[in-house]
Amino acid sequence: MKMLLLSLFLLVTLSAFPQSQWEIELSHEMPVPRMGKWVKGDYTVYISLDTLARYFRICQQSTTKSLEYYETRDSNLENYFKATQNRYCTAASQLEQAANDFDLKTLIIYEGIDNPKRNAEDFAILERYLEQRVQQGKAIVFFKGKRIYTLCRTSEMSYKVGSDNFHDILNHGYIARTFYDEPGNCLFFEYMHLGW
Repeated sequence: MKMLLLSLFLLVTLSAFPQSQWEIELSHEMPVPRMGKWVKGDYTVYISLDTLARYFRICQQSTTKSLEYYETRDSNLENYFKATQNRYCTAASQLEQAANDFDLKTLIIYEGIDNPKRNAEDFAILERYLEQRVQQGKAIVFFKGKRIYTLCRTSEMSYKVGSDNFHDILNHGYIARTFYDEPGNCLFFEYMHLGW
């Protein structure tokens, strides 16, 4: 009975208040000697190159374990993990040797077999990691050349609440935005699909 009431309460709350907004406190620390930068529109995010290199080494080790498991079992997965492992290794090595102000968009990092198209345009892994660091207050962010110390984050439903439209029921989700001054000028944008 308690679970039923709790479920009803959550359903009513989500239906009545389909958008939520909160503030993200950013880092107040001084920059470290070696930082990489990620430029996106009016935003520039700086992160420690050593921290990012360690993260990629951990990903490389995890991929190596998967490669060792599938090496003799499945040649497609072997190729998948071998290519992924090589990209993590190359990216980590680049970061370990990079100078301050290194452009993070020059890294080629994605999971899967080699694909020349993805080499030029797939930043999803790096962008997710940067978003995590920003939300944890572990990255320095500039907006239009000025350092900022807070960002706003919103999450809202992407369809009309209470809609009986079949299309809306199957294709609903949440849109999350991270921004400084206005929701249309986002540092991070994410659509989470919840439908079928």
